Order: sequence, then C-alpha cells, then structure tokens
Amino acid sequence: MLIYTGNQQHQLKQSNSAISAILLLVAVGVLSGCVSTSSYKEVSKERDDLIKRERALASNTKLLRNKAESNEEKAARLKAELEEAQSRLNSVNKSLKENNELLVVAADELARRHSELLTIENKLAESNKKLQTTTDYMERTSRLYKDLVKELSSELKANQIKISEMKDGVTVNLSQDILFPSGSAILTDSGIRVIKKVSGKLKNIPHQIIVAGFTDNVPIKGDLAKMFPTNWELAGARSASVVRLLESQGVDSDKLTAVSFGENKPVASNDDWKLRAQNRRIEIRLRPAE
Repeated sequence: MLIYTGNQQHQLKQSNSAISAILLLVAVGVLSGCVSTSSYKEVSKERDDLIKRERALASNTKLLRNKAESNEEKAARLKAELEEAQSRLNSVNKSLKENNELLVVAADELARRHSELLTIENKLAESNKKLQTTTDYMERTSRLYKDLVKELSSELKANQIKISEMKDGVTVNLSQDILFPSGSAILTDSGIRVIKKVSGKLKNIPHQIIVAGFTDNVPIKGDLAKMFPTNWELAGARSASVVRLLESQGVDSDKLTAVSFGENKPVASNDDWKLRAQNRRIEIRLRPAE
C-alpha cells in the first residue's frame, strides 16, 4: 500500500483528472472524426508525461515511506539502547553507592585505629620519657651515693653514719651522738661539719630531701620537758635544726621537709640500753621529687 502526502495526493488527483480529460477528448475526437493525427500525438505525449509524473510521485512516496520506517526503526533501536544504558547506569550507581558506604565504614575504622595508634604512640612516648627520666634519676642517685660515701668516708669508718642506696633513692643515717648533745636540738660542731659535708652534695640533685628525726622511748623529764614535752617535739626540733642548716648552705628550701617520728619506727630494741642508742638518730632521705 502506497501512502501519499497531501501535496502528492493533490498532484496525483490533478494528473488523473488531466489523463481522464485527455482520454475523454481523444475518445470524443475519434468518435466525431475531427481529431487530427498531430493533435492525437500531442495528447498522447501529454498523457505519457502525466503517467511518468504519477509514477515518479509514487516512487518518491515509497522512498519517503521507507525513510520514515527506517527512522522509526532507528528511533526504536536508540530507545532500546538508551534503556539498556540507563539500566546499566542504575546498576553502576547502586554499586557505587554500596562501595561509598563501605568506604565510609572503612574510613571510620581507619580513623578509629589511627586514633588508637596515636594514643599508643603517645603512651609509648610517655613511657619512654618516664623510663629515660627514671634511668637518669637512677644514674644520678648512684653517683650521689658514691659521692656521699667518698665525702663521708671518715665518718663511715668511725661507724658514726650509715649510707644506704635504696631502690628509690639514698638514705643517710646519722647518729645522735655525732649531731646533738643528749636532750638538745642544737647541733654540735661535729654535727655542723658533717651536715655541711652532706649539703655540698645536695645542692643540684633531682631528689626531695626529707629530714626525719627519731628518738628512743625514754620519756623526757625534768626541766627539759618544759621545752620538749614529748619525744615528738624533741625529734621535730632536731630535724628542723638540720633543715635550717642545709638551707643556709644553699640547698633549695622547696626540696626540704622536716619530719618527726618521735619514738616510733625504732631500728633496735629499746629494752637494751646499749641498742637503744641506735634509735636516737637523724635520717636524711633522698627520694624522687613529686
């Protein structure tokens, strides 16, 4: 079936009408016997021309129809390809969304682990710092112990003092006999000399200096009790005297602490008068600064 455009249909109708008119004229002429041979040829030629025009129009119409059908097929194919591409795009977008969600989770986990790692690194750095500080402290404590032993060698030989290197510092144990007269908190000349020796080694140390006073358990009596009602006061006054002398020798007062233990914390039995003397003492404890 041929499909014509409006213009083509109009032209085709005109051609058909012209052909019909010519054929009618030819027929009338022939019947009437008045049509010449030349006129007949002209009419026939015009008819043939019209037939050619009709065929050309029909051919062009067929081409247009084929072209239209071709464009429809192409449009349908492009539509199908577009739908397929859209489907693939939707699939890719879905996959991309899922991957992005996984990436967000992975990023959060990475940030968490990075934070944990930083915490561990900070703790490790702090531990290393503390370890280095502890190492430095132990080295300086060991040097201090050796310096004190060397400085107080004569007193050590006379068994007037004891020096102990502890895990956390050094303790210098000074007998009351080398420092104070009986029942007094005033340092003797020998006591002043010994404390000055010690002070020379305590000026630039990273230690807290605790001066602790101790007594035996014999109660204070007589006029002495007016000044020192109990052994607490006597031990405290003696430790304070040592602290004041250390401070006067340039030891930092912020590092100095005077403590009284009185008759508590004995190192020997108070029941034996010979051993009891060991409890009457001053301890200079060198410990880590807070």
